[in-house]
Amino acid sequence: MKAIKRRLILWDIDGTLLSTDGIAANAMRTALRKLIGPNVHIERTSYAGKTDWQIIRESLPSLDAAIVHERLHEFIELYTAELNAQREALIARSTVFAGVVEALQALTEYGCQAPLTGNVVAAARIKLECTGLLPWLDLEAGAYGDDHFDRLALPLIATVRASSRYRYNFLPADVVIIGDTPRDIACGKNFGARTVAVATGPFTMTELAWHHPDALLPDLSDTPTVLKAVLGV
Repeated sequence: MKAIKRRLILWDIDGTLLSTDGIAANAMRTALRKLIGPNVHIERTSYAGKTDWQIIRESLPSLDAAIVHERLHEFIELYTAELNAQREALIARSTVFAGVVEALQALTEYGCQAPLTGNVVAAARIKLECTGLLPWLDLEAGAYGDDHFDRLALPLIATVRASSRYRYNFLPADVVIIGDTPRDIACGKNFGARTVAVATGPFTMTELAWHHPDALLPDLSDTPTVLKAVLGV
C-alpha cells in the first residue's frame, strides 16, 4: 500500500512541462489525414488547452460528434504509431523546461503527482518517456484527452482514480492543477482546486492573470517559489 500524501498535484504536459518542437502536432495532423482520407476538409484550430478529442471535433466540423467518438480509437492507434515512428526525433528535439525536474522532485515530498492533460494517454506516455519525465508522474492517477472531450470533466476523473489508487479520498481542496493556458485555470476553478498558471506556453503573464489563478509564475525555474505557489504557503 502506498503512503498517503494529502495533496493531488495534477500537471498539464505541453507548454507546462515540455515542448515537442511541433513534432506531436504534425503527427496528429498526419494521423487525422490517414483517418479520414484525402478529400475531407481539416479545419485549422488552436490546440492550446484543448483535449485531443476536442481538437479532432473542431478539426473535422463536417463529421458528426458521434462519428468522431466512434472512430476515436482508430485515431489513437494512428497517432500513437506516428509518435512511435518519431521517437528519435522526440528525444532529440523535445525540450524540458527550466526547473521542471527540480520541481517534480521537490514536490514528491508533498503530494501524489499525475498528468491532467488534453493528450490521449498513449501520447502522454510517449512524450513523458522521451523526455525522461515519466518516473515522476503516476499515469494511472491522471486524466486524459481520451477520457472526455471537455477538459472541465478531467479533474473529477483524475481525483476518482487517484483516490482509488492511493486509498485516500482526495477532495477538491486537496487538488492542485498546474498549467499554461486559461483552460487549465478554468478546469481547476470549476472543480474547486487550487490553480497555478505558468507562462511557459502561448499565453503571457498578463493574459493568464486575467483568469485569476491562485498563483502565477513566469516559469518553474525557482523551486522554492514553485513550492510556495503549489502548496499555497
